[in-house]
Amino acid sequence: MMDISQERMPFVEALEAYTKAGFTAFHTPGHKLGVGAPSTLKEWMNPALPYDLGVMYALDDLHEPEGVLKEAQDLAAQLYGAEQTWFSINGTTAIIEAMIMAAVGPGDTIIIPREAHRSVMGGLLLSGAKPVYLEGRFDERWGVPLGTTAAEVERVFTAHPEAKALLLVNPNYYGIAIDLEAIIEIAHAHNVIVLVDEAHGAHLPFGRNLPPSALACGADIVAQSTHKLVGSLTQTSMLHCQGPRVNRRRLTQVQQVLQSTSPNYIFLASLDMARHQLATEGAKLVGQAEALAHQLRQALQAIPGIAVPEASDFSDIFAYDQTKVLIDFKALGLTGGEAERLLRREGIEVELVQGYHVLVLITIGDTLGSINQLVEAVRHIAYRVISQETAEINSDNQSFTSVDGEMKQTLSGEDTPQDVAIESTKLPVPEVVLTPREGFYRPVISVPLATAIGRICGETISYYPPGIPFIAVGERITPAVVEYIRERQALGYIPNGSADKSLTMIQVIEDI
Repeated sequence: MMDISQERMPFVEALEAYTKAGFTAFHTPGHKLGVGAPSTLKEWMNPALPYDLGVMYALDDLHEPEGVLKEAQDLAAQLYGAEQTWFSINGTTAIIEAMIMAAVGPGDTIIIPREAHRSVMGGLLLSGAKPVYLEGRFDERWGVPLGTTAAEVERVFTAHPEAKALLLVNPNYYGIAIDLEAIIEIAHAHNVIVLVDEAHGAHLPFGRNLPPSALACGADIVAQSTHKLVGSLTQTSMLHCQGPRVNRRRLTQVQQVLQSTSPNYIFLASLDMARHQLATEGAKLVGQAEALAHQLRQALQAIPGIAVPEASDFSDIFAYDQTKVLIDFKALGLTGGEAERLLRREGIEVELVQGYHVLVLITIGDTLGSINQLVEAVRHIAYRVISQETAEINSDNQSFTSVDGEMKQTLSGEDTPQDVAIESTKLPVPEVVLTPREGFYRPVISVPLATAIGRICGETISYYPPGIPFIAVGERITPAVVEYIRERQALGYIPNGSADKSLTMIQVIEDI
């Protein structure tokens, strides 16, 4: 690929030139450059509406780009060190499905981690591939997955020499990274293509002390959520590839299946803008985010009752993205759900809630002001809880904490709801009986959850966040699965993907 100027935004420039040309529109969308848009939409987006164009061949075609959009994608590939890049306006879900479909087909074996996002299940369903799960590691104290190891990958390859692809998640939702370079070397020695869900890693190449990117470690195909931690619009992502194991034409064809035939040009333009921002200011902006995250960690760690783990606090991890800040309320006797509700009262919205903790993301959009607001909110909660506990200890050695106006009693030496919460973050070990595609097309019936143990699940169910299925279609419902559901129900979580939102009933394969 020839070097092209990262100072340019070719797709943005072409879109601006087109709108200024003053064409009278006799094409979609129906609002005709904003003239017919609803009044509220005009109030929200009036300056942007003329840029809301569909398939304009004068502006290039997402499905077979040849002009300015191809140039924009080539600039992204050059920036990230890929050989080819595709833009996505259907999020990272679509490109994770695309890389799976491009790598494996019906009956092929693909090795995946248990902590894979539900979009991986979609890719398995569409491809017809058979999943083999890596054994996950889990930190009991902090209640977070730690990812796989090179030794575990080698063990699974030895047990499954027929495997054609390996899919990895790096870094995970908590910023924990695995030894990608060593694992990829093992996979390539087995002549296996490596796919990486790097949804939380679009910022990695621009940091000072961040884990290495998947492309830098030698991954073949990498999916990134550009919108998650850098500057593009929600629902926009990039798919990168390199190396001889990738069938690029196949990837393009799958992209054509999974991307909308009416791509939003504002979305595409935001990817061009985000790439330009990273190329020209990425090191400065991501460096500032790292510095703010460090400052936040120090301030939070000084608050009584609050714990914020550093890399050394986790059990044997390779690398850690410290812009993912886990705030642990265990010493205050608060679950993550309780802490979240109290934080919302303080005007703070967090990314993820589990066990005793909440997770916050520090990005290029944060400022000293937003950091200080979070610190003050946590400090207010901690001091309020501590003062209440001090005042409410009685002669029976029973302590009471007021949360959301309700008195909660905890007795010394007994299990508490919080103890259950921390255990429930660990996912059940899957038992695959049918491929997701085989299970998806089998007839299903609904049975009471209490009688479902031993049956084959007919639906893929997860809790958001983080959107990781705890049971997938085609897997056996084990006692551990039912226990996991019961624990989450007790904590008030609502399942995603189940026909019955109460999960009193669960769908199972009818004839097995």
